Amino acid sequence: MFFGFQLTCGLMMVFYGYSVMKNPRVWGDQGRQAVKAENFAEYCRQNGLFFLKAGCIMAVIAALDALFTLDAVLYVLLYLFGLAFSFSPLVRWCRENEGFSWPWPHVESEKKRIRKLRKEQEDQKK
Repeated sequence: MFFGFQLTCGLMMVFYGYSVMKNPRVWGDQGRQAVKAENFAEYCRQNGLFFLKAGCIMAVIAALDALFTLDAVLYVLLYLFGLAFSFSPLVRWCRENEGFSWPWPHVESEKKRIRKLRKEQEDQKK
């Protein structure tokens, strides 16, 4: 019975990824602060492509699960290699255009932010 839920989630990811690739406004403001404004449309397209591929992989696994009884090892291999394969273009694009390989914004802790601000103020006083 799990394959029905997995198939639904996979197809929804495919639809969402396709929608984001065609219309970046679907993505909303997620990651807008972490990405340069001129690269935001391409960032959305790359994220949409990731969701499209990941959804296809989930849907294929669900369809195989409905047809055959898959072993847990096969699940792990398909998810690991499939998600790594679909995620690698986004990481490569972010590294080339944004200077970092993690496509989602990194949140700095409050203590680190305050220390950094104090250090900048001390440097300005000198």
